[in-house]
Formats: sequence, structure tokens, C-alpha cells
Amino acid sequence: MAEKKTEEQAKIDTNKQEKLKEKVINQNKDDEVKQMQPAELRKQLSNKNSDYVFRLQKELETQGKMSQEDAQKRVDELLKDLVIVQRHGQPASTYYNMSPKLKAADMLKPKKKKASDIPFWQYATDNALFYVAIFFGLFGLIGLFQKNDKYNSQMGVLTLLIVGASLGVFMTKYNDWVLPNGSKNRKIPWSKLIWGFVLLMGMLFICFGVLGLPALQVINPALPGIYNLIIAAVAYGIRWLFRRHYEIIGSAFSPADKSK
Repeated sequence: MAEKKTEEQAKIDTNKQEKLKEKVINQNKDDEVKQMQPAELRKQLSNKNSDYVFRLQKELETQGKMSQEDAQKRVDELLKDLVIVQRHGQPASTYYNMSPKLKAADMLKPKKKKASDIPFWQYATDNALFYVAIFFGLFGLIGLFQKNDKYNSQMGVLTLLIVGASLGVFMTKYNDWVLPNGSKNRKIPWSKLIWGFVLLMGMLFICFGVLGLPALQVINPALPGIYNLIIAAVAYGIRWLFRRHYEIIGSAFSPADKSK
């Protein structure tokens, strides 16, 4: 009985080794495909897939009004995946589950930008401009209700700029800490948040002290309220153009989920 179990176990082990060996061989072949150049990959295509690729390229030229060279480059980006799935018995029509005409339309359709695609510096710049606009706008409104001889009671232009920009960058980092990769369930130690806030406040107090020196009032003047409002409008306009150009998603008060 024991010998029978040993033989069965040996057969099971042999089958597992054979499957593992086959898996490694297939993986090696897939890796070889990934190293091939487009011209070589096209030679690997079956007749059916070659026809699919040919018609797809023609559709890109027609629908997208692309040159033959540009359409070929777009198709070349798909060849590695097509050859790999072909090796596993899946033709292009099944893999994409759409005709060449529909696949071309899908490729030409603008892709919606994801929050995870937006780098930190773009979010930081967006938030910095937002807070700069808020601070200049706030002190601009306050300045409108003050007499001209009371400008000195307001913050200087450099102070407002540094405070707004610093707070914008900090809030961007804060959102990364609290919502890393869009996961709202992950907890960040409160000590990290507290120390980050303390460091920010320390830097701002040093900034206030240095920029408040009489010798620096020439480069850090307190402006009339109307000028602060103009700067606020300019900052917000730049932010609007910046967000539109880089397709920024979300904001400091409503951060986008980076897991989507």
C-alpha cells in the first residue's frame, strides 16, 4: 500500500515538474518575443492576424487621417502582445473582441487621463497657485476697507506669495499621506502629520521674521487692496490655464482617487 502511494506521489511530482518546465519554456519564448523588432514580429503573425493588422493600419490612415508611417508606428506598438497571444491560440479579433474598424476608432479616441498619471509637481503647482490666489484675494478685500496709510498692517507681497505657495505644496503632500494611491483605509501616523505641520509653521515664522525686516520692505512691500486683487486674478488665471494644459484632475480640497 505504501509503495502504491509512493508511485502515485512520484507521478504527481513528475506531472508538476513537467508543467513547471512547460511554463518556463513558454515564458522564455514570450520574453524572446518582447525583444523582437516590429519587422521581425510581423513575420511571426499568422495569415489571419496579418490581415487584421493590415486592415487596422488602413483604418487608422482613413479614420485618423494619419500618414502611412504614423499609422504603422501605432500598429507596431501592438505587435508584441499580438504575437504572444497568438502563441497561446488567440487571434487578434478575439483578443480585442472588435473588428479592425472598431479597434482603430478605439485607438483614436482620446484617453481619459487618470489621477495616477499626474506627477506630484503638477499637483503641487496647481495647489500653490490656488492658495496664492486665495491669500492675495483675501488681503485684497481687507485692503479695500483700509485707509491708504494702513498698508503697513498688511503682509508684504513676497510674504503672501511664499505663504500661499508653501501651503499649497504642503496640502499636496498631506493628501498623498492621507490618501496614498487613492486608498482611504490606509492610516498614516499622526506624528508624521504633526511634525510636517510643525516644520511648515517653523519655516513660515522664519520667513515672516526675515521678510519683516525694514531693510527688505523695498522688495516686500504691502500693496493696496486693488493690486492684491489683481494679482489674485492673475494667479487664478494662470492656474486655470495650467490645469487645462496638463489636464489636472481634482484639487486640494477634493483630491482625485489615484487608484482609478
